[in-house]
Amino acid sequence: MTASHTPLYEDPHIHERRWMILGVMAASLTLVVMSVSGLNVALPTIQESLEASNSALQWIIDSYALVFAGLLLMAGALGDRFGRRNALLVGLSIFATGAAVGGLAASAVQVIAGRVVMGAGAAFVMPATLSLVTTVFPPDERRRAIAVWAGFAGAGAAIGPIVSGTLLEAFWWGSALLVNIPIVILLMIAIAMLAPHSRDPHNTPLDPAGTVLSLIGITALVFAIIEGPNLGWTNPGVLIGFGTAALTLFGFVARQRSAAHPMLPLELFGDLRFAVGSAVITVTFFAMIGFFFLNTLYLQFVRGYSALYAGLAAVPVAVMQVWVAPRSSSLSDRFGSGRVIATGFGFIAAGFAVLAMATPQWPYLPLGFAYALLGTGMGITAAPATGNIMSAVPDAKAGVGSAVNDTTREFGGALGIAVLGSIITSAYQAGLRLDGLGLSPAQAAEARDSVGGAGQVAKASGSGAELIERAGVAFTSAFNIANGVSALLAFTAAVAVAVVFSPSREEAAARAAAGLSAPR
Repeated sequence: MTASHTPLYEDPHIHERRWMILGVMAASLTLVVMSVSGLNVALPTIQESLEASNSALQWIIDSYALVFAGLLLMAGALGDRFGRRNALLVGLSIFATGAAVGGLAASAVQVIAGRVVMGAGAAFVMPATLSLVTTVFPPDERRRAIAVWAGFAGAGAAIGPIVSGTLLEAFWWGSALLVNIPIVILLMIAIAMLAPHSRDPHNTPLDPAGTVLSLIGITALVFAIIEGPNLGWTNPGVLIGFGTAALTLFGFVARQRSAAHPMLPLELFGDLRFAVGSAVITVTFFAMIGFFFLNTLYLQFVRGYSALYAGLAAVPVAVMQVWVAPRSSSLSDRFGSGRVIATGFGFIAAGFAVLAMATPQWPYLPLGFAYALLGTGMGITAAPATGNIMSAVPDAKAGVGSAVNDTTREFGGALGIAVLGSIITSAYQAGLRLDGLGLSPAQAAEARDSVGGAGQVAKASGSGAELIERAGVAFTSAFNIANGVSALLAFTAAVAVAVVFSPSREEAAARAAAGLSAPR
């Protein structure tokens, strides 16, 4: 807001360019979301070029998400305090710096370092984009604008592999990171020209203790979830991570209850719209990020797709999300967001149910149909859920509200990769037959470790074609199981939302919030 506390959307100059501002915010958001999934398709090339271990490859992906998730609440609070446009510009600068460090790396460790820096920048970018969208649009247009933002938030995960795959057809793997730099420069120019200054008009003091506790707690929790499938859920390091998360997050809650100026007002969770919206985002991105992670492995290692084709195969997901999400706002106004979200989960459940029947030689048509169902469902669920979260948050706390929304996305995505990855690893190892192939113990261990490892062994062994076929069958069977679990989760979520978030309860929550905020 301006110094006179006049809402930004009442400024005629800002009102005139609100849709251009939304376009720039959507582009900035898409850039950082693309980096969550975009590098997946480059992992085989990175492994070969840098002689990276499987553990290093995982941390090239996970380090970004870990730092991203851990810093979001802090970054959102800083944006509210010091200005959301400033947070966005600083975040993009940090993001571009990390892209340069990673893209020019000569070792896997340097790539990981670059990804850590990129994750830190992304943590400032993502909440700032939603905060600015929320404050420059008037209330009667806000739900639609947020729906557009949410559509690009989801589509970015599908667009990332396409961009990276295209670049890998012509350039080396580092181009998938370096391409971000010129895009950032253009975005920063557009932001400087279009985006208004926006911040908490009350100059609310920061909460250093809450900031530190949230940073440690969320980072420890995401770390434990990521490492659980690899080290084992009873590994001391994993248990320490969960223990640290429990202690610090309990301390964070206690601090927020007693602080005069809490970073995250806990009473927000008393608003059913905020609570349900946060849960819906978590479940949606559990399924979505888990899907992109496993689907990439299925397409490249089982079906033999190149990085580019693997990215292009998932185009229906992105197309349907971008097309459906803006339309979900009018559907929510007409039928209630609870019914719309439940319907979206129904589409997601149907898409995963189709994928649960996949075979190694399936034609693309049923795959494309499943991807379209998933994109439709994700577009329908994420947009109204995000709108509900932001509707429950005062404009002055838009950065923190956006950070909660974004944290649930990252937490859900990390949990999806960990849980579904653990399921698929266990099922693959149990189903892989290696008898009669004449493999050495070391080769058998590598082939059993992952479907990618089986491909490496196949190149060096005399039974390559047979090993690849058996590994493909075992992985597809595991892929079916993981998709079946996702389908069951989505169906359960559909029923739960339909019951808990009926139109009458949604209306009652909105009335209660309006009553609490009305002047006495």
